[in-house]
Parts: sequence; C-alpha cells; structure tokens
Amino acid sequence: MSVSVSMKKILPAFVVAVFLLVTWIQPVAATGCPTGYAMTAGVCFPTGTGLSSQPLATIIMGVMNWMLAVLGFIAVLGFVISGMQYLLSAGDEGMVETAKRNMKYSIIGVVVALSGRVLIMAINNLLNASTTPF
Repeated sequence: MSVSVSMKKILPAFVVAVFLLVTWIQPVAATGCPTGYAMTAGVCFPTGTGLSSQPLATIIMGVMNWMLAVLGFIAVLGFVISGMQYLLSAGDEGMVETAKRNMKYSIIGVVVALSGRVLIMAINNLLNASTTPF
C-alpha cells in the first residue's frame, strides 16, 4: 500500500520535471548556438572558458604520472636520508635499526612508484590498443 501512495506523490512531480526539461531544451539545429558557444555533436558548449581542450583521460593520466613522479622523488629522498642515518649512526644499534627500517620503507616506496608507473602505462597501452611501450 505504501508503494502506491509514494507513486501517487512522485508521478506528478516527475511529469512536471520532464515537461519543463523538454520545453527548456530547444533543438539546436533550428535555433543555432548563441554567441560565445560552439556546437559539438549537436550540443552547444561554451567557448573561452580557459579550460583545457584535452580529453579527460589525458588529463587524468597527466595527474597520475605527476603524482607517481612526486612519490618516486620522495621515496628516493627517504632512501638517501636513511643512508645518511646509517652512516652517521656511529655504531649506535638503535640508530642502525632505525636507518635499516627507514631504508626498507624507502625501497618499498620506490617499488610502489615504479610498479604504479608500469601499471598505468600497461593499462593505457591496452585501452589505446597501442603496441609501443611508452
């Protein structure tokens, strides 16, 4: 019983929404695009927005490559710092263990960054049906 009651409330709102949407959207072929808009595939898109004209996949790939590069840089920097800790420990066993632990985590970070890069490139090549490695 509650299903039919809720349908009685929702159906008029849905009909009004569809009516407003249909009357608001006008055929682009008949009216043309207003000034400052360009037609692409029958739809008017604003121009001069300052946004990139690149496809979304290209933008996402660039951001992911940038993030992996930053992660790799931080991991290598951590590796260098842990090497310095190891050299400056002067025989202190606690400091040596800390340096070894930090070095292990830095190596894991480098492996994650490189494997992420390889994975992204492999997926990109598979999706684009490309045979070139990079």
